[in-house]
Parts: sequence; C-alpha cells; structure tokens
Amino acid sequence: MAVMVAGIIVGHLLRKKKAIFPIIGKINMWIIFLLLFTMGLSTGHNQEIMNNLTGLGAKAIIIGIISTCGSILAATLLYHYLFKDSKKGSK
Repeated sequence: MAVMVAGIIVGHLLRKKKAIFPIIGKINMWIIFLLLFTMGLSTGHNQEIMNNLTGLGAKAIIIGIISTCGSILAATLLYHYLFKDSKKGSK
C-alpha cells in the first residue's frame, strides 16, 4: 500500500512531464506480463491446483461473471444518478 501511495505522489509531481508516461505505460505492460507468467509457473508447479483445475476454473468463471454483472449494474446506476440532470439540460 505504501508503494502505491508513493507512486501516486511521484506521478502527481511528474504530471507535467508528458514524455515519460508512454514509457511508463510500456514498462507497466511488460511487468504485468512477467507477473502473469510467474503466476502461471507457480500454478503449474502446484500439484494440488493442477489436480483440481476443472473445479477451480468453473468457480472462477462463475465468480468472474457475477463480478462483471455487478460492476456493470453499479456503473449504470451511478451514471444515471450522477448524470441525470446534465442530460435534461443539454436538450
């Protein structure tokens, strides 16, 4: 958590240096790829996870679908709550 807060502070301080952010975006992408690869290595090495992969996969899909639907519902409700007045004023 402290590292994220430090990143937010540094990002805020460097916000006027526009040239640095495309580079940071590319670095960020490769770090995420590395993280996913190492998580895959760890998962493939764990025999218990590999033996229960089908059951875990089904549960993960169900949780993912429910989470996505909940996020869409919350975003839609929030959008209508926040922007209902601005739609009326623009007509």
